[in-house]
Amino acid sequence: MRISDFEIRNYEKLDNILVELCEMIVRGQQQDPDYYGMVASCVLDMDNNKICAVNHYVNDRKRKHGERAAVDAYHQQFGDIGKGSIIITTCSPCSEHMDERYSESCTDLIDNLGIHKVYCGYSDPTQDNSERYQHKKFHIETTQNKKIQEICKKFADTFLKNTP
Repeated sequence: MRISDFEIRNYEKLDNILVELCEMIVRGQQQDPDYYGMVASCVLDMDNNKICAVNHYVNDRKRKHGERAAVDAYHQQFGDIGKGSIIITTCSPCSEHMDERYSESCTDLIDNLGIHKVYCGYSDPTQDNSERYQHKKFHIETTQNKKIQEICKKFADTFLKNTP
């Protein structure tokens, strides 16, 4: 493994994808706010294949998080996610147990896939003290674009406001 496996580049391109993800959240909220959530994610591979998805319910009780939704859609269309791929997400990946979440934490998902790069619009402060998050195997960076950060924080505040 090389240090370049963890380097994040082309911030302008990634910020443009974050804007697309924010637009997807808005469309989802307009279409069906009870079904679609407030986090969107994208898998971008080295060939510029890109799959984006918004978190949503898979049944009445379990919510498929944005990262899982994007990964599942990528697998369905392209197969295995290749080396050097990146996850772009509006909110940093979850790491703790959640009864309402479908499948494992997004941190575990990303680690198990061997993805080493995550670029996010907002860094969830509730993850900072998580043991799993402290030992994640990927490098994460938050956009430096203040407007994108602000929008992504507003989305995250809708579900983080009730979190201690």
